[in-house]
Amino acid sequence: MQAFWDRQFKFSEVIPDFASALDRMAKDSGAVAEHLRFSRAAYGDHSRQWVEWVEGMGPQTVLPVIIHGGYWRALQAETHRFMMPGFLSAGAAVANVEYRLMPGVRLADVVADAKSALRRLAQSFPTAQFVLVGHSAGAHLALSALTDATLADRTLGVLSISGVYDLAPVRLSFLQSELSLTPDEVAAFTLSPDSTRPPVLYINGSAETPEYLRGGALMSQAENADWHVIDGADHMSLTWATCDQAETLLSKLYSLGNTK
Repeated sequence: MQAFWDRQFKFSEVIPDFASALDRMAKDSGAVAEHLRFSRAAYGDHSRQWVEWVEGMGPQTVLPVIIHGGYWRALQAETHRFMMPGFLSAGAAVANVEYRLMPGVRLADVVADAKSALRRLAQSFPTAQFVLVGHSAGAHLALSALTDATLADRTLGVLSISGVYDLAPVRLSFLQSELSLTPDEVAAFTLSPDSTRPPVLYINGSAETPEYLRGGALMSQAENADWHVIDGADHMSLTWATCDQAETLLSKLYSLGNTK
């Protein structure tokens, strides 16, 4: 059983150039950091409880927010700065969220961090609506943050990139030895289609594992939701592909909002 689920989630084995993708993330993000000026604000006392942003060139009423993945227990916001330039024309600024990691904290704490980070950004951008751009576990956190009604009201829409929504299979995989998810956590934080959310565009790559494709297809069945599959992209290359197609994807997302 675990071997099956490992084939769905263990990217170091299912994506041949996984290590190269991580190296590219760091390299591309470093190049971005050399050319953009970042502002940073803390939303808690922990060294990972912070948000940062760069000035954008788009509408003052919109704030794209990047939320990185890493199965809630790895990776850094700094190495996802490479995604920010793709959204500079979409809003007043582009923000990037860092959060605490499991197993040092529980999943409830990670979700709470996502909410607190957005509340802190709302203070700095009081007239802007969020466009949440979450990848993998970051997609799960973006949607989980919207259980806060005030944050949901502030959110124009979500680009949910290759998200992890059903936590039951995660508990059956290699990740369980790191996350130690409890049955109660699985029940509390598994996500399902929900038509009360703001508009969501679920994005997958055609080269992803079946579990990720199943998740996107299932979640997109809600009203004000749709599913977009990028040909040839895997779980990692999908981040760059999304940024390359940001204008098209945002247009598709906004069209969902116009059908409300």
